[in-house]
Amino acid sequence: MNSEFHRRHRADRNSRRKRSGARPDFAQAAQEALDRATRPVVDNGRYRAGLFLSDLAPGDCGDVRALVGSPVNKLRLLEMGLTTGTHVKVLRIAAFGGPLDIVLRGYQLSLRREEAAAVWIGDEGDAAPDS
Repeated sequence: MNSEFHRRHRADRNSRRKRSGARPDFAQAAQEALDRATRPVVDNGRYRAGLFLSDLAPGDCGDVRALVGSPVNKLRLLEMGLTTGTHVKVLRIAAFGGPLDIVLRGYQLSLRREEAAAVWIGDEGDAAPDS
């Protein structure tokens, strides 16, 4: 009886090791998929450059070129997926200074106007204004 317990315990431990070893492969595959993702096709979108995300109108799109502001705010935007080269499209803008709904990397995100004002949209090689 005791040997049966040890045999099952070893088998369970080995299966956990195999499962935990798969996690880095999944993360690496996910990052590679993001890296090779092509720019999405935008229907009826107007490509804009040389302004902040908060200045775009619904239907406008562009590529993120820089984040301006404090390091804490930049980090928060980076964690939400707004990295350099990411293509974004504005879906809706709420009235009276409300949030913007944007699409990036295949998901929808709502940003406050203050956060959107820290995202510089431009062409390759454009320099963000100093802030």
